[in-house]
Amino acid sequence: MKYTGCIIEESLSDKSIVNEFEIIEEINDDGIMWVVETDESRLDDILPKLQSAMVEAPIWYCDLKCDDYHYIIYNDKIFKVNRDCGEQYEKQRNTDSKEVFRNVNYQMPLGQSDYGLVN
Repeated sequence: MKYTGCIIEESLSDKSIVNEFEIIEEINDDGIMWVVETDESRLDDILPKLQSAMVEAPIWYCDLKCDDYHYIIYNDKIFKVNRDCGEQYEKQRNTDSKEVFRNVNYQMPLGQSDYGLVN
């Protein structure tokens, strides 16, 4: 199974992580955004690398999804959400991560299109 997602150049401290993915599209519109793809078999290896390649501030997230699951990756936390289970999105949206994210609630997207990302 393939996972597809978006990575915004500005969200990365180590841009070489993009080379770990197949780049489907590069969009240069007030900054670079890559639409990327990877096999499910690579997720255990690639998710921690992507997480550690992200900047610490401001708060950014990257995401990867397939038909069944949606991974939302922050620099210090990774969420896995069943896409058929809207209450999982709601639960993550209300997750208070004070000790991890300096008194900021994680704001989980309801859908990528709501944030201008490829759906």
